[in-house]
Amino acid sequence: MFNVKVKIGLSSIHGFGLYAAESIRLGQKIYTPNDNLDLYLTNDEFSDLFENEQQTIKHYGFFDKKKQMWHLSFDDIRFCNHNSNGNMTLAGEVLVAKRDIKIGEELTQDYSEFEALRKEV
Repeated sequence: MFNVKVKIGLSSIHGFGLYAAESIRLGQKIYTPNDNLDLYLTNDEFSDLFENEQQTIKHYGFFDKKKQMWHLSFDDIRFCNHNSNGNMTLAGEVLVAKRDIKIGEELTQDYSEFEALRKEV
């Protein structure tokens, strides 16, 4: 669940991106996951899916290193693009601002915080 206003728009990084629809302060909570709504699959469950379903999860989700499960968020956080110097970071399970973020700025995160980076998307 988002704790700030965001919008989806075209991204110069990759397809669509997630953008701040309000000013965000350093350390401000941006996103809190909801495990009751998100999808988690074991490797066996993931393997039982059709190839196109697996590709969708690989594209919009990730393999959670900590839980050792495939994860697909229920909401628009899936449009957050990777940046090795992202403006959001994990603080426990919550995404917070690494610096002040202006309205209209793309919200990005270093994916290596939660998964092994993949060469294929």
